[in-house]
Amino acid sequence: MEEHIATLHDVAKLAAVSPSTVSRILKVKEGEPIPFSSETQTRVRHAATRLGYRPSKLARGLVGSRTGIVGLVVPSLEDSFFPGITAALQATLNASGYNLLLVDAKHDSSIESRSIDDFLAWRVDGLVIAPSQSTVDAALFWELWRLRVPFVLIDRTFADTPFFSVTTDDRTGAMQATEHLIGLGRTRIACVGSALPVSTARVRHAGYAEALLRGGLAVDPRYDLQAEPTISAGAVLLERLLALRPMPDALFCFSDMVAIGVVEACLERGVRIPDDLAVIGYADLEMSRFSKIRLTTVRQPRNAIGETAARMLLRRIAREEVEPAQAVLPVELIVRESTGMPAAPTSRKTKRKATKHDRDQHG
Repeated sequence: MEEHIATLHDVAKLAAVSPSTVSRILKVKEGEPIPFSSETQTRVRHAATRLGYRPSKLARGLVGSRTGIVGLVVPSLEDSFFPGITAALQATLNASGYNLLLVDAKHDSSIESRSIDDFLAWRVDGLVIAPSQSTVDAALFWELWRLRVPFVLIDRTFADTPFFSVTTDDRTGAMQATEHLIGLGRTRIACVGSALPVSTARVRHAGYAEALLRGGLAVDPRYDLQAEPTISAGAVLLERLLALRPMPDALFCFSDMVAIGVVEACLERGVRIPDDLAVIGYADLEMSRFSKIRLTTVRQPRNAIGETAARMLLRRIAREEVEPAQAVLPVELIVRESTGMPAAPTSRKTKRKATKHDRDQHG
């Protein structure tokens, strides 16, 4: 049975006024002059809030019908990660007769919130959302859950929530990346991610720390860094790495964009990759294969994320059971030039031959 969407008439009935009164009151901002008593205005607005009523911006979005539109909100379109997911998502939805509307939130939770509100007002049939890094509070998504709006989170989610989501096995991916560096004989392994409230950063950091401990290495807070997921942030990050004593001999970046920025800055500064600094990224963006030094990275299956999220949302729209509610897709370590190939198994306990850069660091 389809969920009832509150209409203008529902609000009018609850507020004990006419539908035209409801329409006129809700068309103006609260506090603006209008020929109705404050008591009537308050009653109408409270009724609308209680029912979760949102004025429809699409005639086809009237109660009892569907718009055939799905809203997608992503934090950025600057790299190929979310565009890759979008293409697969759109193809799967199009095959089922749905169109996709896309918003780039530009890593801004306020844009994200306003866009979701607009989508709901337009009566989209469902939402796919990759929460921005500045979204650390799940309140908005709990409200969607309360209103029984079909939505699926991708790439990022919130701990201890029942929200439907499609993510990747980032803990395992981070462990594989860190273990690869340990296998190369690296002992001063730094990591760089976003603020830990973001689920991807939190989970990847946990995998990084676990791999260090399993490899007999301490988690050094000096090597625990943060940066925005951009190439320019990676370039700035290198200056911080060079100032550390001793300087890290490996860097695990939670973003390909940061890793590429670090590699480019190393080329300009004469820091040898991978001799002085081995670098690993995360995502396997197209540019990681074509940079001057091809990037070792953890591949996330962008097509599978988009396809899985679309199929999950279609079942949610149809009010069908979805199992599992939280889909976690596998990742794969892709080894390229920025780290080099692993040494023989016995070399894990063998120290690397000191490079000139190492000798400079230790005087």
